[in-house]
Amino acid sequence: MIQPDKYILSASILAADFSNLSNNIKDLKKFGCKEIHYDVMDGEFVEEISMGPIILNSIKKHIDLPVDVHLMVKNPEKNVEQFSKLNVEVITFHYESTNDHKSIIELIKSKNIKVGVAINPSTNVEKIFDYIESIDRVLVMCVNPGFSGQKFHEESLIKVSKIRNFIDNNLSSFIDIGVDGGVNKLNIQDCLNAGANIFVSGSSIFWNGDVKSNIMSLQKSLEGKK
Repeated sequence: MIQPDKYILSASILAADFSNLSNNIKDLKKFGCKEIHYDVMDGEFVEEISMGPIILNSIKKHIDLPVDVHLMVKNPEKNVEQFSKLNVEVITFHYESTNDHKSIIELIKSKNIKVGVAINPSTNVEKIFDYIESIDRVLVMCVNPGFSGQKFHEESLIKVSKIRNFIDNNLSSFIDIGVDGGVNKLNIQDCLNAGANIFVSGSSIFWNGDVKSNIMSLQKSLEGKK
């Protein structure tokens, strides 16, 4: 059973209005977000290019929440070295981005940073089971990585359930499971029921309305309220 204090609403600031970013970040913590999700894209692993360490370093002074750096890049070990110097709490790399998972896990841990492994919609969840005891979280991509505003893949719920069942039946420690991509007030409770406890949301927080009301709407859905 997932304990209530382990639920984390993680705001993907790639979808934020950067002209008003400092105020948006203050509102995230004020109204209940517990983490900043920082997407890094290199134009190779995914087609898009997004924020790197220089931008995070420039905005870190505005952030008073833990930061999960989500590396959607080839050769993630190069980025680990850069981001480890920026006092981030989690670095998440993609299973599909490397053939040397163990070394990258050990590298991130050597920096005293928590390790996340993300899996794409096309990846079989069983491929991460050999590593799962060595990491702190699994991030299930509910859309193909690279673009905001995509539609949630319902089959992601099956993946989350398989991972949570494996953890509960085979491991003695709690491991976080996050969902990322298309997470909104209509499906967030389904993700919770499947076994997720970290909910990454960008467009549902920053688009179509104000940050406060959007966060409250997601929280109500998590609590089963209308």
